[in-house]
Amino acid sequence: MGRHTDAGERGIVGEQQPTDGDIQDALGRARLRLTELGFFKTQDGLRWAAAYGLVRSVWRNGPIENAHASRSTSRRKALHDGTMFARNTWLTRQAFDVLGSDDQFRPYELEDLVLDRDQVWPGCAGTLTDFGWGFLGDIKKHAKQRIELLAHFEQRLSPDDFLVFASAPWFGARDDHYGMPRWPVCVEAAACRLRGEDEEFWRAEGDWMTRIGPAPAAVTADLEVTRELLLESPWELGAENLNWFAWNPILRPRCTQGSEEALG
Repeated sequence: MGRHTDAGERGIVGEQQPTDGDIQDALGRARLRLTELGFFKTQDGLRWAAAYGLVRSVWRNGPIENAHASRSTSRRKALHDGTMFARNTWLTRQAFDVLGSDDQFRPYELEDLVLDRDQVWPGCAGTLTDFGWGFLGDIKKHAKQRIELLAHFEQRLSPDDFLVFASAPWFGARDDHYGMPRWPVCVEAAACRLRGEDEEFWRAEGDWMTRIGPAPAAVTADLEVTRELLLESPWELGAENLNWFAWNPILRPRCTQGSEEALG
């Protein structure tokens, strides 16, 4: 397993070959952090934390970022924030479902989903080939290395400990993304602000919101539908509409306004 050591593994078990004692100590600290953040108070909270951690490790924090930061070409479609928002949230939901399976090879199900080059991304007008052209080999190598690491530890750990291990890659990142305990608070804040009910927000962020521009018509046409989709399946709003929400303070609880990481 030494050749597969990466940031996700180091974040929970250290740089060196871990002993069982090292792993249990690290898992204990991780459990404490998850408890502090409220993951054990919500239904399937640990499973959601693991799903988000898997997506960050296998997908989000990888070569796809190079494609995301690169200009489009005649062959590669622009991979803007809304497309990433749709893709990241959809993959998080798929990872959550995969983690609910009893299949002993379930990490490889996630690998298949991530690396499928032909499936049109839900909410987007393109495939992995369309958006990742020029980076496909690196994306494949990255995903396979991390899936191998995950499969190794899934065999080594108890089911609950594996979920704790899988959640580690997002430690230190935002805790109010889709699937996390504070996501419903974010969505309710956005719905309230879209209804024009949060006067304090509009006083503080009015200039910034003016620069961002008005919400797309598809977002405001039925605010209850928008609220439900943001809460349960953001990708169904479509990448273009989600692009308006990315980096937008309207989808932040008051205590996290000003954060520098886009949603999704």
